Amino acid sequence: MPAPTTATWGLSALACMVQRSQMAENWGEPGARRLRPRSMQTTGRRALGGIALAAALLLSGCGGGSGSTAERAADEAASKAQPGGPGGAAAAPDAAGQQSKDLGGRDAKPASLPRIAPEDRAIVYTADLRVRARDVHAAASRAEQIVSAAGGYVHREDTATDPDTRGGATAMLTFKVPTDEYRQVLGDLGSRLGTRLHVEQQAEDVTEQVADVDSRVRSAQASLDRMRQLLAEANTIGEVLSVEQEIATREAELESLQARQRALADQTQYATVTLELVGPAAPRKEPRDTGFLVGLAGGWKAFAGTVGWLLTALGALLPFLVAFGILGYAGWRARALIRRRRTAPPTA
Repeated sequence: MPAPTTATWGLSALACMVQRSQMAENWGEPGARRLRPRSMQTTGRRALGGIALAAALLLSGCGGGSGSTAERAADEAASKAQPGGPGGAAAAPDAAGQQSKDLGGRDAKPASLPRIAPEDRAIVYTADLRVRARDVHAAASRAEQIVSAAGGYVHREDTATDPDTRGGATAMLTFKVPTDEYRQVLGDLGSRLGTRLHVEQQAEDVTEQVADVDSRVRSAQASLDRMRQLLAEANTIGEVLSVEQEIATREAELESLQARQRALADQTQYATVTLELVGPAAPRKEPRDTGFLVGLAGGWKAFAGTVGWLLTALGALLPFLVAFGILGYAGWRARALIRRRRTAPPTA
């Protein structure tokens, strides 16, 4: 049963007043009732009924307003108290978010892997350098000295002859240089050997590859240790053979991973510098002119050259011609003398 409100109490009191008034009119003094005309009694009843109705409406409006306000306040309080209400479910995340902002000074982020500092990253450096030197062989020896002084070594060396250069030779050298001395060595090679013509540098981050290979090596080593432990616990020949075969397979995988690990370590500890040395450039040939006069001059030069060649040949052959001529003349004279003697008549 709902609790009585202000409107209920007001209506009850008004009903009692109307009822008492009607009873007084009906059961009042006989003299007074007889003295009032019927029209006046009807008018009074209507006026009293109108006043009662207006008072009832006024009281019900005030009571309804206060009741609705009280009910709304009660509903809001209940909704705030309930965890599933709009103030409960939303308030908890807001409070948690506010707490995370207060603790960190900004919105809290999910946990992530620790960042790797720049000095802890694995970087592979490579460079290609082209230098023009007066003496290719001397420059190659000087380059080897520069690299050796920095703790590096010659990885490969190729020397070839180039007909387009006056030096007649080119050299291609590949050096392995410690990464700490990489930039210093590259600068010395480009400035102390001759004229730098071209340089190209590259840097590749292989930190993830190094971490992956290291992790796989550790896993393979642990797996191999477990297999060796199983081999020690094997009871039958079949178990022993099976475990030994598995051990051989995993040893091969481990050796392959270790070889890759060593290769990555070498690439990250030593930078690769490829140096190309070329000799001085050959002088440029001027383009030949064209035209009638140019052709005439060329023809005259060719004619003069031919005549000169013929005269040279004639001069070279003249001594032989003279000698052969003298010998031929002497032979001809001797033959004529012999023939004359054979044809002469005998004397008496």
